[in-house]
Amino acid sequence: MRHPPPIHCFLRPLLLRILQLAGSASLAATALLASPIAAPLALAHVGHGDEFQQQGDARQVRRNAETDALLGVATATPEEGPDGLSVPSTALVDANGKPLLFVQTQTTYDPVLVVTGSRQGDRVVITEGLDPTDEVVISGALSLYAESKKTPQAEPAADNKAAAPQDSATASPSALPIPALAAGAVVVLTAGAIWLNRRRKTDA
Repeated sequence: MRHPPPIHCFLRPLLLRILQLAGSASLAATALLASPIAAPLALAHVGHGDEFQQQGDARQVRRNAETDALLGVATATPEEGPDGLSVPSTALVDANGKPLLFVQTQTTYDPVLVVTGSRQGDRVVITEGLDPTDEVVISGALSLYAESKKTPQAEPAADNKAAAPQDSATASPSALPIPALAAGAVVVLTAGAIWLNRRRKTDA
């Protein structure tokens, strides 16, 4: 009586194939994790308050009635003239060689890098970075600048904490292919062994 080939003759090619698939999945997961995440491009000033995007190392400063009084903060809208919008020279701060001013919102003072033009007495023309309706800090800007350099924002820290679990949840699926393939291999091997045993009993 002719007996069927040993079980390892069937299982060995199948096992090799499964290992190849597992290796390919592992390489793909490694490449995905190693791929650099594109950093967001630095954007120009496009809004204030919640829409504000930080420029340089100066941060938003939260409005506070007591602190504002101590710092001597006062605001005014820019004046329109033949050369464009202008602000008092006291509104401008030298931020590492770049002109900067603060714009008041409902809850914050936003540091904004601007481009300056000609000087007209005690006023300076602003050619870029300022809107006619912006409420500009014309007194206490230097104090706000110092405050913005030493006071960290709470929002980015909260965003980073919220993003951490999401990143973990996103990264976890990359580890799934190998265990899944291993479980599949066990099922296939078990099924193959059962089938061969039944066939041997039938032939016998």
